[in-house]
Amino acid sequence: MNKQQLANKIWESANKMRSKIEANEYKDYILGFIFYKFLCERQTKILKEQGYILNYEEILISKKFYLLLSLKYYNQRRQPIITGLKRISKPGLRIYVRKNNLPVVINNLGIAILSTSQGIITNTKAKKLGIGGEVLCYIW
Repeated sequence: MNKQQLANKIWESANKMRSKIEANEYKDYILGFIFYKFLCERQTKILKEQGYILNYEEILISKKFYLLLSLKYYNQRRQPIITGLKRISKPGLRIYVRKNNLPVVINNLGIAILSTSQGIITNTKAKKLGIGGEVLCYIW
């Protein structure tokens, strides 16, 4: 399965879901579909540990593994826990921070995910370990 076929499957699933849910909730489901593009399994484990998602599972489609995320919501009105996600390092511009310049996301209400010599960890864990690294993304 190539990228185009995967994208077609995702949009097909989204269109099926759209008929079953209200329009104002549709964006919450699409957010989960968008995540698959740049989250690896370790980043997903961090999101689960930090309480941003309910669960995740690996699915096998045509000999390739993909992650399926179950988003977490605040209450009956289904307000998603994740209100924003920003990719920081990009292939053309890597952003590195030292241990004394670790990012603070919305006064520590969010997290930054870093790639360090100790693996992929959050900004708070990096501060405890006293290490810096490449800033992958902010989640709040």
